[in-house]
Amino acid sequence: MKLLIIGSTGKLGSKLCSYCHFHSINIRSATCYKNIKKLTVQKKQLNIKNIYKLSDQIEKNKFLDHISNSKFDVVYFLDFGSYSLTYIDILVKNNSSCLFAVANKEMLIAGGNLLQKKIIASKNKFLPLDSEHYSLRYLNLNNKQINKLYITASGGPFYFKKKIDLKKVSLKQVVSHPKWKMGLNNSIDSSNFINKILEIFELSSIYGVDLKKIDFLVHKDALVHSIVIYNDNLISLNAFMNNMLIPLVSPLNDMNNLPNLKINNNFIFNINSFSLEKFNDQRFLIKKFLNKIKTFNHSTQIEFMLLNNLAQKKYMNGEINYQDIIGFIFTNISINKKKSDFKSIRQILNFIKTTARVYDENI
Repeated sequence: MKLLIIGSTGKLGSKLCSYCHFHSINIRSATCYKNIKKLTVQKKQLNIKNIYKLSDQIEKNKFLDHISNSKFDVVYFLDFGSYSLTYIDILVKNNSSCLFAVANKEMLIAGGNLLQKKIIASKNKFLPLDSEHYSLRYLNLNNKQINKLYITASGGPFYFKKKIDLKKVSLKQVVSHPKWKMGLNNSIDSSNFINKILEIFELSSIYGVDLKKIDFLVHKDALVHSIVIYNDNLISLNAFMNNMLIPLVSPLNDMNNLPNLKINNNFIFNINSFSLEKFNDQRFLIKKFLNKIKTFNHSTQIEFMLLNNLAQKKYMNGEINYQDIIGFIFTNISINKKKSDFKSIRQILNFIKTTARVYDENI
């Protein structure tokens, strides 16, 4: 099996590499952004043939040449950022029957439905790794048959602590997720529910479901990942133990005939495991804009993502307060009023570059 992992040194990449090491699965190629020290250790431990540090332009060019002249069976995108559209565009053109397993939210939002169509047209395959989207993989969703589709949120560090004043929280509190450790960006997005908005954008483009039909519920135990309510009132509740290894290793298990992960599924016999509630907390400013968000077209979704990234930087640099992140996004989202009907990945990347430059010059 020819395996490529883009972003092997992050939290998900490290989990995947450990699993590959334990099961003697060979990794042909792997990348990091800056952490070449860890990537070099992985290369030695797993006998990885090709490694690349993508923050180095020379190394990036070598990687571009590598993927332009190589075939793969499975490609993992466990990195961060919309620039990876460049990589997947090349890989889709040069492969068929390759499985693209993707956890990169920014790339999926930027690529939108155009990316999904390109993957299908090239006879490659796609697997979303976010638990919410992964939970829907077997349902063959048809937008016309769906009345409502919910994904779930665990609540982050603040939802179930009603006495906390969000105007006074520290960065340490913001990134202290009660259930799992994530990077800074994901932790901030989880704390203010922006991660759910990004996942709704992803879901709409992956499965072709109208944004207006998608919403999210709060589920503290994070066992139910999605709920589909069909027009005939049939309800599909999709649950699995919140263990990121489940979606992460499924392509490897299928291709290598490995035994399924041993997971304790006794939670299904406990009705309390399925306790869900509507998102109804006025402290979180994103609630005010939910209806507006559901009218966003593709280019506005990209603008939202870019502004959120910029707001996070300003927050971490002390330029704005935590509660100003949402306001910052919606104050500035109309700067670039021209909307694009994208015809190619290159056009999307140019739009991202131009829009980011406008924000840098005007904010």
